[in-house]
Amino acid sequence: MLRSARPIRLAQAATSRRIFWGRGSSDPPRPLAPPETVDAWMADSTLIDPGLPVWRRAELWLTLRMLHGLDLEDFLRGASGAYPVVLRAMYNRDWPVLEPLVSEQCLDAMQATMEDMARNAQRVDLAGDESDFQMISCRLSRAQILQSDSETPAGSCLLHVSYEVQERYTILDCHSEQPLPPFDGSAREQKSTWVFSGVRKRKIVRGKIQ
Repeated sequence: MLRSARPIRLAQAATSRRIFWGRGSSDPPRPLAPPETVDAWMADSTLIDPGLPVWRRAELWLTLRMLHGLDLEDFLRGASGAYPVVLRAMYNRDWPVLEPLVSEQCLDAMQATMEDMARNAQRVDLAGDESDFQMISCRLSRAQILQSDSETPAGSCLLHVSYEVQERYTILDCHSEQPLPPFDGSAREQKSTWVFSGVRKRKIVRGKIQ
């Protein structure tokens, strides 16, 4: 079934963990990012999703002010580079590469996707060069700061990244060795949202794809 061959969407529904500005937050106040820095980010359509509604843009502006130390340009460069690394590793079943990069739930979903393809006698054939995944846009669409508790370190945050990518790969029928349309190596535009988690100190020091 071709449904099983679609690239896995890594976006997760809103986490059940409490958001920083919710009632009863016990986290100490932190320095705010300069408003002029956040204004510049919000005005740059290569950094911030220009399709956000007004209320979502206002929420994002406030949250970015609270992410003092975030270098948004640097983060998005890393997020852009993560896209081909993660998908190549998934299609090649290179699970040791993915274990430190993605959450346990995300890894389980990836493995289930590839196992489903194997049951259907399908495999992904990549060219192995830049033509596999050509980034059209990589923009921040939402940011959340989580309230700390026994399981959530102080400064934990979620950064939602919206991707638009031109993908070229082939899905082959393992019996006939013939491509399965529409996954025949032709360029296809893929839109998805990935959620990155991290711990905010002076900068985002560690994190995983959720």
